[in-house]
Amino acid sequence: MPIAKNLLASVSTFTESMKPKDKTLDSVRELNKFVKHFQEDVRIDSITPAQIGVYAETVCKNVLSPQAIEGLQSVRKFLQFAHAEGQTTLNLASHFRIRKPRASSHNSNEGSGTGGQDMTADGYEQLVTEKETLESNRILISESIHRAAADGDVKENSPLEAAREQQGREESRIKEIVAMLRTAIIVDASGKNTKRVRVGATIQVEELSKKKKVKYTLVSPSESSPADGKISDASPLGKAFIGKRAGQRATATTPRGESEFKILNIS
Repeated sequence: MPIAKNLLASVSTFTESMKPKDKTLDSVRELNKFVKHFQEDVRIDSITPAQIGVYAETVCKNVLSPQAIEGLQSVRKFLQFAHAEGQTTLNLASHFRIRKPRASSHNSNEGSGTGGQDMTADGYEQLVTEKETLESNRILISESIHRAAADGDVKENSPLEAAREQQGREESRIKEIVAMLRTAIIVDASGKNTKRVRVGATIQVEELSKKKKVKYTLVSPSESSPADGKISDASPLGKAFIGKRAGQRATATTPRGESEFKILNIS
């Protein structure tokens, strides 16, 4: 397998292989921006899918012209090239999604996304890690099935049945994760310049009936951890808060009844 190169060397090799008609000013500019963002000395195989997703989401915010989109396509082609050359074990190109800006009356960072699940980079990485763990477990489950099948009657074999059930659950989960990763929209979790509640934002709210102030961070369903103050945008509370501005009120219907909140601040 070829030795992984640093990013600058890898991009240089790719540009040398490009056809003259593909080596446009926009393509070269976007490749240079990519190298500058990740730093030229970084090893290409050390860049993670989540980092690629965040970068793609960031640069696509200002993509308006066909020429700019063409330039971004060259970055995607470079990532495909690096994988084909054996410089990366993962095909990072599949995580470099070129999305046109959403037509909206407010900044695309300020509301909930459409066409895919908004999630933070940490949440995306968690799903990738879970998927890789489940995939690596396939061999162990397969071996368990073979051992159980060899130990007794297939019709009345509890270990065999248990192993097959586990296999079914894990394969189902892998498919579920793949679907989520395919449509995931990585959002900035810093909350910088956020005016509306969205996934990744941390909010302070006051439950009006109790005069109680609480902090929540809006996350995707897969990242939800109420005990840590992380609530899903699909939960009753999340649905009530999403899209609201500081100073606005939100009414949430939960199993405990209806509660009214005031959004104090967003960060």
